[in-house]
Amino acid sequence: MTRAGGAVGFPPDAPEADVRALAEATVAEVRAGTLHLLALHLPGDELVGTVFLQPGRGPVVAHRATVIRLMVRPDLQGRGLGGRLLDAAVGRAAELGLAQLILSARGGTGLPEWYAARGWAEVGRFPGALRLGPGDVRDEHWFQRGIADDEAVRDRTRNRQESVGPSR
Repeated sequence: MTRAGGAVGFPPDAPEADVRALAEATVAEVRAGTLHLLALHLPGDELVGTVFLQPGRGPVVAHRATVIRLMVRPDLQGRGLGGRLLDAAVGRAAELGLAQLILSARGGTGLPEWYAARGWAEVGRFPGALRLGPGDVRDEHWFQRGIADDEAVRDRTRNRQESVGPSR
């Protein structure tokens, strides 16, 4: 995803070894149960996207999780798949008994508006927080969403042909 300009925590020219190290650490966290992976599969079991939930660590943040690394295959973006993954993350948070989700989005893209259009409240902005390269400094936008008995999310995630759920 990095090579396609994806906002997954790396500048576009990140060394492959750095990306691989994060992938290996992520797999270890999923296996340890400290990170929840949701994967989007289309009919035929084709993997097209992922999102992770990182539960709060410690008693004062145990009621929430951070949504990280929402990724959809670049050639399939713009088809609502990211929204389906985000809905699945909200649904999984509800299943886990969480009360709140937070996430951040890179400025200079359409992502802040995309999250706001899906009911996420922007709660902060850190000017110049992300340095992607020489002369490319972006704001980081932070969003929050409360998790109530969100029947609307469950309705949107039911009866779909593709499978969104915990990694197999």
